[in-house]
Parts: sequence; structure tokens; C-alpha cells
Amino acid sequence: MRKVFAREGGDTPLVALDGVDMEIEAGQVVVIIGPSGSGKSTLLRTINALETVNGGTILVHGEEVTAKAANLPRLRAGVGMVFQHFNLFAHRTAQENVMLPQTVVLRRGRAEAEKVARGLLERVGMLDWADQYPAQLSGGQQQRVAIARALAMHPRVMLFDEATSALDPEMVGGVLDLMRSLAADGMTMIVVTHEMGFARDVADRVAFMDAGAVVEEGPPARIFDHPEQDRTRRFLSMVI
Repeated sequence: MRKVFAREGGDTPLVALDGVDMEIEAGQVVVIIGPSGSGKSTLLRTINALETVNGGTILVHGEEVTAKAANLPRLRAGVGMVFQHFNLFAHRTAQENVMLPQTVVLRRGRAEAEKVARGLLERVGMLDWADQYPAQLSGGQQQRVAIARALAMHPRVMLFDEATSALDPEMVGGVLDLMRSLAADGMTMIVVTHEMGFARDVADRVAFMDAGAVVEEGPPARIFDHPEQDRTRRFLSMVI
């Protein structure tokens, strides 16, 4: 897989992804680590077709995301994504934020969407705040609502793009615990994070990226305790 961005002014193009080749089985949790600008978030955005690739193929459950005739709304409905910044609708309550994609994309009736929303808000510990607006919620609470909103689409894959990096330190643990529970339930997850403890504890595989490429990947114990590449060792020595 290859993704190239044009630079302004006609300078040399920026290669954001270069030769990325990964296969993730259903039910696996893959954590992607690496320095800022290494292509981690771009990789997630290509899986959800929020960025197009210049070369290569992306398949999600056998469907080709990169095909010209791909039904992107349907594909995206099956691939939930949780962003660093929560992207909730400020003028809608927590419950309404979880209901909206169900009624618009899945064409669910209001009663069914409300039932699903309340069930998911209860799961993420936010039912008592169902009628609150985003401005009335803490960052950690907003991120829990964002996760509930993604789950409302019944995704087959969940993408987490540094979901805790914008949170106050005391809010991080609760969101990570929620992500751990999703992993324990067998959700297929691809997680970009700087939380190395989470990666060690939850991931089936860890991939280290740098300069748009996957430098190495493997089980957490090997990557963290016995990395094979000098670049991986240098990065880990700075963050652990």
C-alpha cells in the first residue's frame, strides 16, 4: 500500500505510506506505535476510505475499499472510527449523538435507535448523562459517547486514532478500560496509541511504523522486550 501527498509549491511529494503490507484476522487487536508523522493515522484513515491510496489494495472482510465502485457509505458503516478529538455534534445531547448515525445511515426508526443508544450509553457508563450536551461533559465522557456512537453501527472493525491523547491524565484510564472490554468481547481493533502499557497488555500484535513503513511487527513481548530493529529500539528507549 502506498499513499503520497503533494506538497504545496511543487516540492518533492510527501510519501505518507510506503509499502505497507499487513493482514489482520477477525477478533485480533493490533496496536500501531511510532513517532509523530510516521503514517499511523494516515494508515487508519485509508482503511476507512477517509484517505485514498495511490497504489495497492485494501480489503475489509473481503470487500475492496480501494475499488472505484466501492460502496463507501456501506463500508464505513461496518468500520467504526474513534478520533483523538471527539467530533460530537455540539447541539445534540449524548443520546442524540448516538442515535443520529443510526437514523441517517442505517435508517432505523427513532424508537429502535433510542433503545440501542441507551443500551450502549449504559455499557460505556454514560446513561446518567444521556441528556447532557457535549459542552457539559468532560473529555473522557465525550470520548465514551464517541465510542458508543461508533458501536451503534454494529461495526465489524473498530479503529482508534490516539483516542486518549487529548484527555486529561485522570481520564485516560477509564477510556482504556472500555477499550480493554471491547477487546475482551472479541472486537477486531486497530489502535494507534502512545499508551505502551495498553499495547503490551491488550494487543495480539504490535506494529512499529516510521517514515510511512512498518519497520517491524510481532507479539508485544518480542517488540517491547526484544526488538530486532535498531530504529524500534531507539524509539522504545525514548517512550518507556
